[in-house]
Amino acid sequence: MRKVIALPLVLASFASIAAGVPSGEVQAYPEYLAAYVRTLITASCEQTLKGGSEDELIKQATQGMKKDTPSYYEIHDSLIMGAAAGHALKEKGKIITKTDKIVIDSCQGVAADIAMQKEFMTIFVSSLLYPTPAEPAVAKPKAMASDESVYRTTAKDLAALYDENEVAADDKIGGRKVEVTGAVQDITKNFTNDVILRFESGNRFMPVSLSMADSEKAQASKLKKGQKITVTCEKMQLFIGAPSGGNCTFN
Repeated sequence: MRKVIALPLVLASFASIAAGVPSGEVQAYPEYLAAYVRTLITASCEQTLKGGSEDELIKQATQGMKKDTPSYYEIHDSLIMGAAAGHALKEKGKIITKTDKIVIDSCQGVAADIAMQKEFMTIFVSSLLYPTPAEPAVAKPKAMASDESVYRTTAKDLAALYDENEVAADDKIGGRKVEVTGAVQDITKNFTNDVILRFESGNRFMPVSLSMADSEKAQASKLKKGQKITVTCEKMQLFIGAPSGGNCTFN
């Protein structure tokens, strides 16, 4: 558990950057930030392999930080990625990246691979060093009509529903399929090469995450960010603070 014990010390030095205070102990980007990302992801991955929960790591790593800020969610999401990798390694013993066919069989390897992803690092750095102001409040659209077999909603309304009360949200959906309409924020893949579609939720760091069925990959490849579409998911649940749909298909 040395990684867990050392984590607050790493965050303590990094907090001075996020607050705009110079620190002589902090190295320049990208070396320091890459090392920081690797520490977060490796610690969370190893915690998961040992049967622990990422929740405790998140609590330690974000102690004293204000929630609903870019810096909070970047640290939060890095730990979640590490936990996801840990679950994959625990189940299969290895992860094979689909783009370059690299076999990864350790938490350190996962962390190194993620830290090399330029898009992720760019978002991570800009969010921590140059946080953007909160988005202005907007009027919520009217709820869409549902029926006995399908619960229809928008991504923003779904996020608000779960944010208010997870138990009440599950009861309201009642095990039905969920039809979600929203604007595309990201189209990506997870460690097992599943297509993951993310809808804007009003908080760009906690989007509605939808795992698409394998049959939808061709259509997913044609999507563009900002495009408004509708998908239907076989199931919906709250996963680490945001709605997450499974086995989803385009309408």
